[in-house]
Amino acid sequence: MAVASLLGGLAILAWGGDFLVAGAANLALRMKVSPLFIGITVVAAGTSLPELVVCVIAQFEQSSGLAIGNIVGSNIFNLGLVLGLVLILNRQSRIEAGSFEIKLLVLSTLALLIPLYLDQRSDGISTLTWSVGIVLEIVFLILLLLIYRTGRKQSSVLREVDEMTTGESSLKVTTSLILGTLLLWIGGEFLVNGAITLAKSLDIKESTIGLTIVAAGTGAPELFASLAAFRRGSSEIAVGNVLGSNLFNFIAIVGAAAIVSPLEIRIGEIQMDLVVMVIMTISICLLLVPMKSPRLQNGLGFFLLLLYALWLLSIVILKQ
Repeated sequence: MAVASLLGGLAILAWGGDFLVAGAANLALRMKVSPLFIGITVVAAGTSLPELVVCVIAQFEQSSGLAIGNIVGSNIFNLGLVLGLVLILNRQSRIEAGSFEIKLLVLSTLALLIPLYLDQRSDGISTLTWSVGIVLEIVFLILLLLIYRTGRKQSSVLREVDEMTTGESSLKVTTSLILGTLLLWIGGEFLVNGAITLAKSLDIKESTIGLTIVAAGTGAPELFASLAAFRRGSSEIAVGNVLGSNLFNFIAIVGAAAIVSPLEIRIGEIQMDLVVMVIMTISICLLLVPMKSPRLQNGLGFFLLLLYALWLLSIVILKQ
């Protein structure tokens, strides 16, 4: 029953993610902003909703290990697998990633992790309270405003977005958004319940389940959305989706989880995973190199994918 619930949740999440991304792309076209902005905000928010749903439900179930494991695992999945594949597949042209957004992701990651390490109790646990959660949500809203202002300045490049949309009516777009959101909530409920039951029955730590199975399941919409954007010739949306999803995960979702109930983070259990996430996050600064060649992008993609594979292998060996 646990496996059936988990697999059913994954399927419903992927289905809901497809509906939500399709509606978001059509809605975003009417906003007349750049593909990178659309990828970072609308598409990223849509594909990150599974992580939000899973983390909020996990917090209601008093499973902080599953919540933080899902966030960290999803960020590693996004950078290692999703961005790695996009950079490897994009062999012909340079990807114009947003320098402002990359700097935001690097700075926000370090700004949250450093206090967590310094605030550990004697038992190795750091706790984020509801007040910290509210501060994170306010910071996220400010960052969205800054990204929006940057995106409006680049609103002349909308051809890529037009290729992703189908010109649906407002009613169909709204229906797609609502249906996608409902499916994500239902899928998240099934996924969390199945993951918790499976972890307890197999005597596996909740944080390990969150880092692997749940993270891959909730990261599936990011993967499919980025690959779909790449196939349609929009590498900016593909990269923007990854950057935006990780910003959404590490600021907005962590904040929401802390508001629901105190988010207890056992640093020792996920220390290696945090190090891998930081290395991946800092490494994408290579995308800021002026006049970078496609070969540099491909090399970064192979590095991210290799690091992701080694990380998964280490989980199998060390955290089983």
